[in-house]
Amino acid sequence: MQSSIGLPLSSTSFCKLLIVEDEYIIANDLELILLQAGYSIIGIADSVAEALAFMAQEQPDIVLLDIYLKGHETGIDLAKQLEERGIPFIYISANDNRRVLEAVKATQPIGYIVKPFREKDILTTLEISRYRQAHSAELRLREEKALQIALTDALSEPVSWEQKLLSAARVFQPHVPFDFLTVSYQKNGTAHSFNFYRVGFDEYQTLSLDDLRQVTSTTVGELTQVPADSVADGPARYSTDTFAALGKRNRRVQALAAAFRLESALIMPLQLGQIDRFVITFMSRTADVYQSRHSNLLERLEQPIVLMLERVFAFEEVARLSEQLKRENTYLQEEVKTLVNFEEIIGRSQRLLQVFDQVTQVANTDTTVLILGESGTGKELIARALHNLSARKDKILVKINCAALPATLIESELFGHEKGAFTGAFEKRIGKFELAQGGTIFLDEIGEMPLELQAKLLRVLQEKEIERLGGKTPIRTNVRVIAATNRQLEKEVAEGRFRMDLYFRLATFPITLPSLRERPGDIPLLAQFFAQKSARKLGKPYHGISDAALNELIRHNWPGNIRELENVIEQAVIINDGYTPLSLGRPLVNSLLAMSCPVARVPSASDYPAQGQSAMSAPRDLQDVKQIQQDTEREYILSVLKQTNGRIRGSGGAAERLNLKPTTLEYRMEKLGIRKVLATQFPTSSSGDR
Repeated sequence: MQSSIGLPLSSTSFCKLLIVEDEYIIANDLELILLQAGYSIIGIADSVAEALAFMAQEQPDIVLLDIYLKGHETGIDLAKQLEERGIPFIYISANDNRRVLEAVKATQPIGYIVKPFREKDILTTLEISRYRQAHSAELRLREEKALQIALTDALSEPVSWEQKLLSAARVFQPHVPFDFLTVSYQKNGTAHSFNFYRVGFDEYQTLSLDDLRQVTSTTVGELTQVPADSVADGPARYSTDTFAALGKRNRRVQALAAAFRLESALIMPLQLGQIDRFVITFMSRTADVYQSRHSNLLERLEQPIVLMLERVFAFEEVARLSEQLKRENTYLQEEVKTLVNFEEIIGRSQRLLQVFDQVTQVANTDTTVLILGESGTGKELIARALHNLSARKDKILVKINCAALPATLIESELFGHEKGAFTGAFEKRIGKFELAQGGTIFLDEIGEMPLELQAKLLRVLQEKEIERLGGKTPIRTNVRVIAATNRQLEKEVAEGRFRMDLYFRLATFPITLPSLRERPGDIPLLAQFFAQKSARKLGKPYHGISDAALNELIRHNWPGNIRELENVIEQAVIINDGYTPLSLGRPLVNSLLAMSCPVARVPSASDYPAQGQSAMSAPRDLQDVKQIQQDTEREYILSVLKQTNGRIRGSGGAAERLNLKPTTLEYRMEKLGIRKVLATQFPTSSSGDR
């Protein structure tokens, strides 16, 4: 025997149906039709409560469900519970209200029969629904496999993460609908946040943190707050009351809900390794839109997505390291061409040994070092020694001369720029701080750095992060900074050409290199070293240096220091006949240099008076250095206070001259033990009276 649509009745006898209909005649007609077709009926319910009672006794295979029932709960309310239990259902209703039909569609029924219906309508819909149900597992696996492939393609695109995630959002939309999507993740200790607002059928607006801050009137800290629930295992759904409760616990969710009229959320946490974490937050303007099928889908996709992200990050890391090695190789090849003119630090004088002691003390730390000394005293060699004796010796040492670049290019050179950041920026450029990641950066001639860039460098030293020109995301840095200058930075600070706060940040551990005239005993050693080096380079025999030449070298004032000495020796090797000791060939005269550029005296350690002393030796340890720094700052503030007659606030006050807030200056005065004293000077009359 066959049914009226030609399907074997034997296949229907094992299908148990529950009829939920409040009109007795319609319910009775349905029962007769279904029993005649061979279906098994477990009961007829006219309310949600009665239907749940039937299901407590026996679970149906399919539920035939009217929308309006007895009691305050509707068929749509029961449909949500059926969906939670994984029981398929078919609506039977005459309702054509658009709002109701949208709610019906959101519950994902396997069929919909319009009243009044025919027997053929019922049986055909049931057979089609049973067929779909029988093949739903296979269909679901196919759809999820297609979704995985689409997500993999989206995340593997050679574009920015913002574009990758936007493509992934479009892939998710048909499966997990949303009006607002946030992807927050932590990678290598750095937090990132991407926000996508749906403005059309397939149109999305990407919103930065600054955009959201203006729209929601919140802080960046609040906007980057990840919901506490995201630490739980698996997806978490929020609707109506639970969504309101989530907003009370999380200012970010509350602000976004108010700004974009959001009423429900689905939060999906993903753990990558021990530290890195992804959190995907789907939010919708429709309440109760997120059902168990959505969270179940995300649960099944969790492991594939994690593996996919780990693979993408691994490829990106390989590409990053490859690019890093390429940049380092290019930099080092250029560096070989511009190496300093000597490879070793030569000398045994007491002043130089004190420098060696200081280098040994500070090398194996990450402390910022400021190297002071006249031009040509070997500041770069000391920087290299600090790097080579540190734990960063296996990483790169990047050198940048702040005086050799135009002021307009220094920022791009240090921090890099994005494509299109300014006219002529045709491609993204990695700055020296990124190039030196994990290693050391040597900022030579730091005293030449423009004032406006000094503030940005101070932020890098304080916050340990940089931002490329035209970039939106801060980049964490792990770089040790060594700076050098031949200027008297205290004088530069006093005259307003160098920031005092940057000076004290750089001068955490100052090392002052002695000039060559302060270490005359090292001149013969250096001269011998340079003579042998030049002779090898020129392919000439070397027979030593004559006594007369050595005596003249020792008596010379050396305004150009070691660099000048090397040039003099190389000239002597060039004019030597190859059979006799070296002679200078010309007298050493300082008259030109003395007239055009007098030798600037670089402050040495003895220039810093200690408390209760008129002079002191070079600092022995970090505590001595800090004491020197405090004493210097105290004397500097006192000198400015003296100029302003003790006035701190107001126009022309000490705070204004020091470019500090009055409260900041008062705090520093208290910390340094400076009492506020008004030393008012009265004008002197012609008669001498005051």
